[in-house]
Amino acid sequence: IHNNSKRRKCALIIDDSKTIRKVFDRALTNFGFEVKQAENGLKGLEEMKTTVFDVVLCDFLMPIMDGLDCVQQYREWENNHRKWFKQYIIGISAHADGDDAGRGIKVGMDQFIPKPLPLKVLKELISSEELQTVSKRLDLLSADDEAVPYCLF
Repeated sequence: IHNNSKRRKCALIIDDSKTIRKVFDRALTNFGFEVKQAENGLKGLEEMKTTVFDVVLCDFLMPIMDGLDCVQQYREWENNHRKWFKQYIIGISAHADGDDAGRGIKVGMDQFIPKPLPLKVLKELISSEELQTVSKRLDLLSADDEAVPYCLF
């Protein structure tokens, strides 16, 4: 049952590696998040269009649609269809270099973190002031507007 006063935090993991998705899913679940997964940028883009998340972790290099295209297309869509909320997106990659990280920020990623991402770093990340601000904003929005597309399982 959806209870606006105690909304569950929700994360989206966009990564073509099933192993990476499982590791992040388990860690984020242990940190109190509901977690959705997408195995490529196209599926991730559709998830972001239909749901607002506390945080999105998006890989760079994936088949079908890579992370840069996914985020760029989402930001364009968001600018036209969801001006009231800026999705917090963290780019993750084992193979991206400094130039790739810069391109990620340029297309609209809020942050870039190289993989492997230690659980300690993930915990610090979700406890960061930026993500706490996003979650508080979603808490307020969910209390005021039941039409907002929250992560409901």
